[in-house]
Amino acid sequence: MMRKTIGGVLFIIVSFMAVSLLSPTAHAQDVVFREIEPLEQECEAASSVHYSWFVYNNQTSSYLLEVWAEPTSGPDWSSQFNREIAVVHPDESVFINMSVSASNDVPSMIVNQTVTIVLTDLNNTTDVLTYSSVVETEMIPKWGVIAPGKNKLLDRFDNPLPDPFNGNYATFALNIGIWAGIALIFAFIIDPAVRIFTKKTKTVLDDRILKILRVPIFALVIVFGVVSSLSILQLTEGEVNVIFEIYGVFLIVIVTFITYKIFKEVLIYLGRRWASKTSTEIDDVLIPVIDKLGGLIILVFGAVGIISYFGYDITFLLAGVGVGGLVIAFAAQDVLSNLFSGIFLLLDRPFVEGDYITLNSGELCRVEKIGIRSTRLYDTMENDYIILPNNKLVNDKIVNMDEPDEQGRAIVEVGVAYGTDIERVEKILLEIVRKHPKVLNETGKEPVARFLKFGESSLEFSAYFWIDNFMNKWLVAHEIRKQVYVRFAEEGIEIPFPQRTIYIKEMPKQK
Repeated sequence: MMRKTIGGVLFIIVSFMAVSLLSPTAHAQDVVFREIEPLEQECEAASSVHYSWFVYNNQTSSYLLEVWAEPTSGPDWSSQFNREIAVVHPDESVFINMSVSASNDVPSMIVNQTVTIVLTDLNNTTDVLTYSSVVETEMIPKWGVIAPGKNKLLDRFDNPLPDPFNGNYATFALNIGIWAGIALIFAFIIDPAVRIFTKKTKTVLDDRILKILRVPIFALVIVFGVVSSLSILQLTEGEVNVIFEIYGVFLIVIVTFITYKIFKEVLIYLGRRWASKTSTEIDDVLIPVIDKLGGLIILVFGAVGIISYFGYDITFLLAGVGVGGLVIAFAAQDVLSNLFSGIFLLLDRPFVEGDYITLNSGELCRVEKIGIRSTRLYDTMENDYIILPNNKLVNDKIVNMDEPDEQGRAIVEVGVAYGTDIERVEKILLEIVRKHPKVLNETGKEPVARFLKFGESSLEFSAYFWIDNFMNKWLVAHEIRKQVYVRFAEEGIEIPFPQRTIYIKEMPKQK
């Protein structure tokens, strides 16, 4: 195109110089008309071609120039002049340009236009000069070239083979072979070379991404080669539309596949690595949830993209999904409540896995696993697993035995007979408790003995003491009770058992 334009300009300059040498009074010389561009051109879809004419007035009179074309538009194409009327004075020239534009959906056709240029002498209106030419524009659709003989390898190079191997079908087969060779070069040369480079890097992300892209790129090269080669064949508009739709769906599937794999094998991989380095459990639980939800969302968006591609309105579909989501949310409100309660437990951290907690119902349990819906507990007394919904743990009273530390408090209660020396009982209890190796004697946590109340059969006392680990309180209390029993026996302190005195009243004898 550049070569043609330069040649046209040179031709105009030479013509102008030759005409300017003629005498202005040489009426035998008519006005000069020249075509700058070829009158037969190809116009591909969504592009334009241009036709140009040069007009030079070598007369002494001024001329009124008028130009038009028949027809000026058609199915998915139109034409336009840069000027439709002008006054050309003596020794002046003018360029007339017509652009023919094709839409993206232009069908295959040949457009013939008759361009007419009329010059009217302004001094003598009966003196009229008319020039006409036929412009032929071949419209080339975006997909499928129904033009026999347009056999271009890779859409650029002519088929060098002799007849009959330079026809449409032979060129199509040769083009497929070239694209297959390009795909094989990528698979067996470029890809291994890139893999050698990525193996030398410290990160494994490039290896993962390359593994994900290997098959999709190979498939894209093959499919693109087939589709672009089909443009050589003489296809109908319906066949072209079917090919275009299949190719579009294929591209959406490929993009969805790549996005899904990168999300799963790169982003989630990074998330799991990050979660393994943190002390919190929320990321360990949320990463699997994000993995499942994210993958599902990507697949849904891919399906919506295919539906939209076929021209269907997804507004009602999205509205239906919204209503369905509300229905599901209402039906699964308990599940959602447990889900958010699980997130709350992971964020607020009232306890962590491995802690010992006392439930509102009294069981002492070790926290085994905090899940999104429920928490798994080990009952230390019954050797059972307890599965509790998270919303129950959030709403009930829970005692964390490991916080603020592992120390615990125990109580030993004992009753003595009425009349026993109270001070002596307190002294013996404190001596027994303080001598136990697992009882703490720290400031603020010293053992104490208290006279509680007057019982029905005894004076009741309690010994309160702290131990090093709350898990030992049952054993320590057991050992202290045994020592109390032995010591009280040695000291002659009676531990009475419950007794009741029953008085029998004699009824008067009946006469």
